Amino acid sequence: MSGEDRVIIIGGGPAGSTMGCYLSKAGVPNTIIESAVHPRPHVGESLVTSTTRMFDEIGFLPTMESEGFVKKFGAAWHPPQKTGTFGMEFREFPQPGVHQDHSYHVDRAKFDMLLLKHAEKLGSTVIQGTPVNEVRFDGDRAVGVAATVAGQKVNIPARAVIDASGRKTLLGRHLDLKEKDPVFDQFAVHAWFENVDKGEAADEDYIHIYFLPTKRGWAWQIPITETVTSIGVVAERSVFKEMGGSVEAWFESHLESAPDFARAMKNARRVNDFKREADYSYAMTRFVGNGWMLVGDAARFVDPIFSSGVSVAMSSAKFASQTLVEGLARGDISEAALTPYETKLRGGVNVWYEFISLYYRLLPLFTVFINSKKHRQGVLELLQGEVFDREDVPVLDAMRKYIETVEKSDSHVFKAYLDDVAA
Repeated sequence: MSGEDRVIIIGGGPAGSTMGCYLSKAGVPNTIIESAVHPRPHVGESLVTSTTRMFDEIGFLPTMESEGFVKKFGAAWHPPQKTGTFGMEFREFPQPGVHQDHSYHVDRAKFDMLLLKHAEKLGSTVIQGTPVNEVRFDGDRAVGVAATVAGQKVNIPARAVIDASGRKTLLGRHLDLKEKDPVFDQFAVHAWFENVDKGEAADEDYIHIYFLPTKRGWAWQIPITETVTSIGVVAERSVFKEMGGSVEAWFESHLESAPDFARAMKNARRVNDFKREADYSYAMTRFVGNGWMLVGDAARFVDPIFSSGVSVAMSSAKFASQTLVEGLARGDISEAALTPYETKLRGGVNVWYEFISLYYRLLPLFTVFINSKKHRQGVLELLQGEVFDREDVPVLDAMRKYIETVEKSDSHVFKAYLDDVAA
């Protein structure tokens, strides 16, 4: 596990595995060190279509097609107090370099394992079941990691260190870079179910979002197999605290709160334990430094309502690998040399953050933009994870203007639907 010519990648999730794939394809030796042993459970089962292009670039798309993952052709939203569906199909907005009209719903345990194996096939050295304890520095430059191997602490030198440790945010915590989101404090409870009524045949493989009549409340429905569906309920953490009790009771209290959600869950049977998620949204004050980079959730995590997590993780790894390869070729992996990666990623996640902030202000009123001939394509472009430049998304300005118009009129019929979250 030694060799100062290697790049060390901490974490074998989608960000770390994708980073390994791109580095190996560029001829850069790299080692992925993963604390768990795959397969490992993980939430986040629905993928936006921007992942498809990256799967193709790293040669992983045939695996996605052959492994039987449920194909995802679109998304649908349901109102909180009456029945109805507002849907979108991905084929409405073809993307350059994407030659199919679908992405995938995945069992993340299986997906993450396959992607890590693919990185190994392309040339990454993969070490599992080995916790990384810390990143080692010489002054302010990262020079390797300390890991626990067979109960012994081992120092492993590296040309550069990539933190892909996910929400553990190893390096961010060590350098005190982490900032909790000042606005969002969401809480989610989720599990897998059988016998979920997935709706009409035309959209049964969509991701379904149910607006719930509670503070920033919504539920997801994601098909994992032909028979198993992931269901999650999300609301402001204060809603959970006010109710008290168990996560199961909190989850079940929402099942009858919206008519379409009640229909979907009428005969559902849970097949695994409930899990909870909290403290989603945060950012690091820096994504790069001398000899180190943060990718995926280790850099930034934005509320996952649009299934952006894997896409952002993979995109960050792609952008980071490009910048790192160029820096290694020049013999310069200083903070200044790696900053173009941070600039690009921060711009992209800021677009996502603004979109999500405006979405939470609108909630059921978001369907105004889904149904708009003028703005539908712009919304779909965002939902497919394609935007990393704020100037390319005028629909956000339209959403903001719409909110301002509603706010200024005390008698506006939609004013009661606006949420008070900052945007």
